[in-house]
Amino acid sequence: MAEDTRARILAACAAVIARGGLARFRMSEVAREAGVSIGLLAYHFGDRDGLLQAALDEVTASATRRAELVPETRTPAARLAALLCSEFGDEREIRAGSTVWNEVRAAAVFDASRAAAVARSTGAWEADVAALVAAAVPSLDATATALTLTALVEGLSGRWLTGQLSATQAQAAVRGALAGLGLGPESPAVPS
Repeated sequence: MAEDTRARILAACAAVIARGGLARFRMSEVAREAGVSIGLLAYHFGDRDGLLQAALDEVTASATRRAELVPETRTPAARLAALLCSEFGDEREIRAGSTVWNEVRAAAVFDASRAAAVARSTGAWEADVAALVAAAVPSLDATATALTLTALVEGLSGRWLTGQLSATQAQAAVRGALAGLGLGPESPAVPS
């Protein structure tokens, strides 16, 4: 499958979930939104769960790509801030991706297969965050710090999606937490 077709399908998946939630998520609706046949979805993603796993993985990958576009991310601490803050923004794609995560995470409470998909994607995200933490401040417990930071972003995401916080406020909260942990880009504990 061409990369642009795959990207279009995964964007359509996120858009469908963002519009109607996971309860209304249908592969036929994703196919219609992406302008492809449902057979193409089944061939490349298997079933609904395979498509959801690919959508979760794409949301994580897109956050990483957005973070890489931020100027002035030469230090691991600056890259970490960019990665975590890239989870919030006014762009439709960012909101859709966050909605996908929140919907699947909520469904995972009652569904073991969803829980496995969330655990897989969350584990990969935490590993990326832990690597940046370890590079920024080797004296920190990178695994525990990554758990704390990713949980913070997940909680802030729910508040942002429900209108309790703006994207700017959520990003400020992330930066404040990083500074408190000695992971702020201007922190003396962080080498430049």
